[in-house]
Amino acid sequence: MTTPHLAARMLYTAHTQYDDIENSIIGDLGIGTGMLSIASCLMGANFCFGLDYDQDALDLCQQNCQTFDLTTSLDILRCDLRRTIVPFRHRTVDTIVMNPPFGTKPFSSSLGADEGTVDYMLGGIDMIFLKHASQIATNSIYSLHKTVTREYIIKKANELNMKTDVIAVMQFDIPKLEKKSKYRQTTTDVSNRHLKPIEVDFIRFEIKDVN
Repeated sequence: MTTPHLAARMLYTAHTQYDDIENSIIGDLGIGTGMLSIASCLMGANFCFGLDYDQDALDLCQQNCQTFDLTTSLDILRCDLRRTIVPFRHRTVDTIVMNPPFGTKPFSSSLGADEGTVDYMLGGIDMIFLKHASQIATNSIYSLHKTVTREYIIKKANELNMKTDVIAVMQFDIPKLEKKSKYRQTTTDVSNRHLKPIEVDFIRFEIKDVN
């Protein structure tokens, strides 16, 4: 989940330095509980939509939208981006804001992906999200990626015809995994779990060519 601090930094930068939020159509891939999308609505976006597969997170996102009584439309769709193409037309979104999963292992096609989605399954899960975003954004993409993968991310972004600007290096705290057996990992109890800090790059990708 995107923390309030990271969300504030991302959206404040996108809004004040690049004018990429107000009066724009915003997409949030991996919307989760709605932190980035709701903030975009509050900053004057014309329209927002969010995609996620976690139904519990989407239910909470819906509650959060009601809490803030948003005046900007925010549409939410349950969608597994590992297995399908984003259900929107090519180049229909001004700005993408996202905090994709940090999985760095290649996605396995044995999970039932359609043949037409093979091109999106190369690399880690965050790259799957980035490839989807590069197909529907007309202007820019704001995203978080592990700092240790920066060289790879920049290389792939260039292949996707995007300019990469690493705006900041920030700390992201994630639950630390405990090995319970040879075959299973789990987090500690939620009330007593340890957080593992990792360095992440806050990156703005600029679409070079929208043709």
